[in-house]
Amino acid sequence: METSGRWRSAHRAAEYNRLRKKTREHEFVGRMEREFEFSPRVSGGVLEVVRETFFDNREMGTGEIDCTCASAEEGPGKSIADVKKVEVRLTREVRSDREVQARSGDSAMRKVQILRMTEEAYEQGGLLTQEDLGRVLGVSSRTIRRDVEELVNQKVKLYLRGLQRDIGKGISHKVWIIGLYLEWKTYSEIERITGHSGGAIKGYLNDFSRVLMARERGIRRAKEIGYYIGRTERLVEEYLQLIAQAEKNREQRERLESIKSQMRHVERKIPLKKGDSGMVWRLV
Repeated sequence: METSGRWRSAHRAAEYNRLRKKTREHEFVGRMEREFEFSPRVSGGVLEVVRETFFDNREMGTGEIDCTCASAEEGPGKSIADVKKVEVRLTREVRSDREVQARSGDSAMRKVQILRMTEEAYEQGGLLTQEDLGRVLGVSSRTIRRDVEELVNQKVKLYLRGLQRDIGKGISHKVWIIGLYLEWKTYSEIERITGHSGGAIKGYLNDFSRVLMARERGIRRAKEIGYYIGRTERLVEEYLQLIAQAEKNREQRERLESIKSQMRHVERKIPLKKGDSGMVWRLV
């Protein structure tokens, strides 16, 4: 049995490496190394410069905007004029934002937007300022400052340039929401506590469930799980840490088992085609 498990793990790792090597990015880096004798580090750097400077083939979605902000690599203390800038794409508004506004008002909607956009910018290598947020959301910096203070008081991790030294503290809002779900809170209770819409909560739970099922199948590396489900390594790592903590608590462990049972039920309803890898959780 143990030998079989090791074989499956090795097989998945080999599949992951093969898929990763089939990308245009990998081919570009390979040609830099073969034809120009660049080191892997230099080749990767050239790729990033080319990609950032000339290409952004992502189709602009409804409610999305492009924004220039400070690079997350820049430390605090520099004036905004002197720091390296990056271009990021932000989700300015989604349908569920209006649900939050109708239920809890403008301030609640802004907080949801602030959490989402600051995290999106950070995942793309940037850090927004309070001024950036005010410009994007069409309100004063004073209004944003008040919203930020209330979010900080909730101990939620906020990826903001003015709070750069404190980014490592607290938990992300997604982990906060899933943590409440593992405590057997209902959707309506989580909506009331966090200010997020039911649709957003279900979306976060769906991602968490896929991470949980990947771990159940023996895939432990956050980078590999993130590749398969299309989420960042950082988020997957946070979810894996949350799972490890929940397994130490009897009630939360029961909640995890409930999620696994629901996911297995979904898998049984999706017929496998010949040649499928069996990782149906990727489709959920």
